[in-house]
Amino acid sequence: MKNVKLYYFPIKARAEGLRMMLVYGGQEFEDIRIPKEEWSQWKTKMKFSLLPVLEIDGQRFEQSVAIARYLGRELGLSGANAKEDFNIDCIIDHCSDMINKIVIVMFEPDPVQKKIKHELFSKEHYPGMLAKLEETIAENDGYLANGKLSWGDFFIAGMYVGFKTMLEMPDFGEKYPNLKALYDRVVALPKVKEWVANAPYSDH
Repeated sequence: MKNVKLYYFPIKARAEGLRMMLVYGGQEFEDIRIPKEEWSQWKTKMKFSLLPVLEIDGQRFEQSVAIARYLGRELGLSGANAKEDFNIDCIIDHCSDMINKIVIVMFEPDPVQKKIKHELFSKEHYPGMLAKLEETIAENDGYLANGKLSWGDFFIAGMYVGFKTMLEMPDFGEKYPNLKALYDRVVALPKVKEWVANAPYSDH
């Protein structure tokens, strides 16, 4: 891949896993971080008015999970067959369900409703969803699917810091040790380790 650019905000969230995948694959790329106050100038230039956006030789790829899946195929991080691809997609869809609930809370403008929704989801949704993630990682020898490293592991590792912050759970790693171990495994990969050590700070 040539002339690669990745557009996102100056946070980790849905793009950090993509950044780590590119680094892991030895792919040079321009890491374009758009400040919130400049987003309105960029929004109309994006097909779905959303970030992240991956650009390769002028062609743009949008939607975070679709980009991760594409990079997985390009970088040898997808499944070996249709069943293995399904296993990755299935657990990532489960994670996306949880992320979508987190986003509902994040973008709730009313402080009272934000608190109500956070407490409701923290009681009725997040624990069960995270328990399924813990169980799935245990069943796959410390990985998200198929007992081996995949693009799904990078996607979730990229969200890990954000989970701690957005779920308001500083002891997240203690409560969910398999997720913590998966994150540690990904960020310990040689090229990724260097990237994480030098990346701009963000708590989500």
